[in-house]
Amino acid sequence: MEKIKTNYSRRSFLKSSMLSGGGLMISFSWLSAFKLADSTNELNLPEAWNELTGYIKITPDNIIKILNPNPEFGQNVMTSLPMIVAEELDVDWQKVVVEMGPHDNVKLGPQFTGGSNSVRMYWKPLREAGAAARQMLMEAAAQTWSVPMEEITTKAGMLYHEKSGKSGTYGDFASKASGIPIPKEVKLKEVKDFKVVRHSQKNVEGLNIVTGKPIFGLDYTHEGMLIAMIQHPPAFGMKLKSFDAAQTLKMPGIKDVFSLKLYEDGFEQAGFDTRTFNDLLIVVGNTTWEVMNARKKLIVQWEPVAIPKILWEAGVEKER
Repeated sequence: MEKIKTNYSRRSFLKSSMLSGGGLMISFSWLSAFKLADSTNELNLPEAWNELTGYIKITPDNIIKILNPNPEFGQNVMTSLPMIVAEELDVDWQKVVVEMGPHDNVKLGPQFTGGSNSVRMYWKPLREAGAAARQMLMEAAAQTWSVPMEEITTKAGMLYHEKSGKSGTYGDFASKASGIPIPKEVKLKEVKDFKVVRHSQKNVEGLNIVTGKPIFGLDYTHEGMLIAMIQHPPAFGMKLKSFDAAQTLKMPGIKDVFSLKLYEDGFEQAGFDTRTFNDLLIVVGNTTWEVMNARKKLIVQWEPVAIPKILWEAGVEKER
């Protein structure tokens, strides 16, 4: 096994773990850039968990819950990222409960879709989180049974001491483990010993997605929120020449109509910048139906864009 230093102090542990309903809730600052707040009010307050970057929760009846930090957009991170934690925690993947973390870049790190970075970015910190929690549970069992921790083994959310024949679930030792400091170094599994990662697993969100249970962007509502829709050119290579929104603005529920350029002239695109149409018309109103109908009343003239000259400099495509 590979030994990994975690560099967690007793104070850091107390700030990032607490006893909740007799169970164990452990949080880890997975990315060094996202520190926990230094507040004396964090202990014994359930709402303090909203300030943490991620957690593993184990209840007395051995329900194991893993928070997924990155947003699920169909790339299956709701499954893959918790799998990494479950692997090192050594639990039965079929019995793990996965929850989506809140949208909060400060608490959970860079939550975005693009670049295929989720697994690469979280691979090491999530493994460390699972391995540290497992080691703490092993130490709790060793203390309870008065045996060396080196003699404790785990399998699928269970702890064993073969010499004495004793065994127990993670939930049995969750309360005791919550008082043990996070280890300063942990042993990670050898790849050959993986039981969860590198094995086909059923998508935990698949059924929910196809039955429409998750909340999508179109489902989001907020008091005072308006609906906006775009009118883009009818074909590639065209840009906005002029528009008349007089009739559109007379339609019920319509608040505004305005033009927008995605990128101003001279803007140099970066890796994640995309531009199918640069000139857009925006219609804003109270409801989706009202905006859809009002958009049909727009009178718009489009014209061809100048064909840019493409220059290749040091392997980078640029427009001039």
